[in-house]
Amino acid sequence: MSVTATVPARAHIFRWAAIVLIGLGLLGTGSMVAFWGAAGIGETVDRALPALPASIAVHATQLLLSALGWRCIMRRPRPAVWVVARLRWVREAVNTMLPFAGVGGGLAAGRMLARELGYASGDAAASVTADITVEATAQVPFLLLSIAAAIALAPGRVAPMHALLAVLPLLLGVAGFIAAQRAGLAQLIERTASRFGAGARIAGWHSALLALHAKRARLARAFLFHFASWSLGGAEVWIILRATGHPVGPGAAVAIEGLGMAVRSTGFVLPAGLAAQEAGFALAVAAFGIPVATGLALSMVKRMREVAVCLAGLLAWRFGERGRQVAPAG
Repeated sequence: MSVTATVPARAHIFRWAAIVLIGLGLLGTGSMVAFWGAAGIGETVDRALPALPASIAVHATQLLLSALGWRCIMRRPRPAVWVVARLRWVREAVNTMLPFAGVGGGLAAGRMLARELGYASGDAAASVTADITVEATAQVPFLLLSIAAAIALAPGRVAPMHALLAVLPLLLGVAGFIAAQRAGLAQLIERTASRFGAGARIAGWHSALLALHAKRARLARAFLFHFASWSLGGAEVWIILRATGHPVGPGAAVAIEGLGMAVRSTGFVLPAGLAAQEAGFALAVAAFGIPVATGLALSMVKRMREVAVCLAGLLAWRFGERGRQVAPAG
């Protein structure tokens, strides 16, 4: 069988795998909602809906902070902040809304960097890879901080070892990803792509990535922006829980956000962390004496915000792509 003949077959397999994973995620979420009472969860969501605009505003600020972090590691002259923010918005939208697209957002953003800002393909791939690495690295101390807050504010209800085990997959993943980059994973991918006649698309990725690794001051500034972005998630939890009638303090809000995201990260195989996020917030709020149904409602409102922000980003990206395809030459 030829190499080209295997491509549609593999795409077919990935498509069915995505469908199965989405089905499992929806089944898990539906089971939790049914068990804890769909009617009560629906009422809580209804009470929290007035907080949705504020939730969107908080997340928009998080996206801006993430964009500023990415901009720190971009080459000079750096693009305008709004340009990077748009690219970061598209990256998140593609990753969130398209099934089994954990790397799809990075590919879309890299393509936009190359086409709109004149980046060489390898430089664009290196920029996206480095930013994803820094962003994931910054999540680790935020999760550790949230665990510390949970242990301090909910003594006896949060088992330190169990909480740390939830962070372990992310920690190992980040460490492995960095080690693989330094060991030459990008170079291996370049060579493999060359054998299939696609090497020109990512030529120079490895060398550009190692050059970015050497710019430690830029990486440190990017880390601070990403850490601030992760930390701001606690404000969204504070706003939504207040609207549900179960207000918590800022420390507890940060703890709930971190614990919920830690559990979601363990379900990285599931598209958008379906079911994993819901389970995470259900467990997190329970540690603070809040009904599990409220935790599920919290996750539902965050899902609504996710869909609103990312669907808009996905539509903007697709219409932008279509506009460039039909634009007259010259």
